[in-house]
Amino acid sequence: MRAIRGRVGVVAALVLAIALALSALAGLGSRPAGIPDEGPWGISLSSPEGDWSSCLDDPAMTDGLMSSDLPVSRVFVSSAPGATEADVQRILDCLSARMTGGTVQVGQVETPLRDG
Repeated sequence: MRAIRGRVGVVAALVLAIALALSALAGLGSRPAGIPDEGPWGISLSSPEGDWSSCLDDPAMTDGLMSSDLPVSRVFVSSAPGATEADVQRILDCLSARMTGGTVQVGQVETPLRDG
């Protein structure tokens, strides 16, 4: 009986170690390479999974665009006027912590010319 319990414990520990390693590797794919030096910034999510939506409710972001398919395959938000690089980093940290799958990209957004 003791030998069986010992083997079950080793197998359980091995399965847990593999699961943790895979979840760590999955998180690597969702992190963007870096934030451009100047804004305004845009954050794009592709096939996001997990509880990520509250991260984009931040006042440093404007209302975004979301694909109409379910589950959502694309999301785009841009930074609000006055947002800083630190604001964008806070949102990216939130996404990194809450997304369980998908990818995140951040880039500089061109502002449209206004007549006036």
